[in-house]
Amino acid sequence: FLKTMNKILAIGSRIDHPEYGKGVVTNVDSRMYWVTFMEGGLETIPVDDDFEIIEACDDDLDTVSFYEVERSLRTILKKWSDASEIVPIADKYKGGTLVLQPKDPGLANKEN
Repeated sequence: FLKTMNKILAIGSRIDHPEYGKGVVTNVDSRMYWVTFMEGGLETIPVDDDFEIIEACDDDLDTVSFYEVERSLRTILKKWSDASEIVPIADKYKGGTLVLQPKDPGLANKEN
């Protein structure tokens, strides 16, 4: 894996890291890249780390903020992931009973 550029990559650049795999640069400072990897999620790596540049974005084209990228990723993950948000139950329902009532009146309900 070799870096072929000496300049800092812009947000949106795609890389292939030997440890984390393929990812997209989502934030940058003078020392670190914040990269969202397909398999491992968000990681910070030093700008001088060894990785292959798949596609480098130009700084001039960088109009997307980290917040916008993060918000987009959350929306995509909520839509396409089987993970869901844990919502706490209200106190008034704690210790109560859950009743599932079928539409067909000939079928019995189910209590849990």
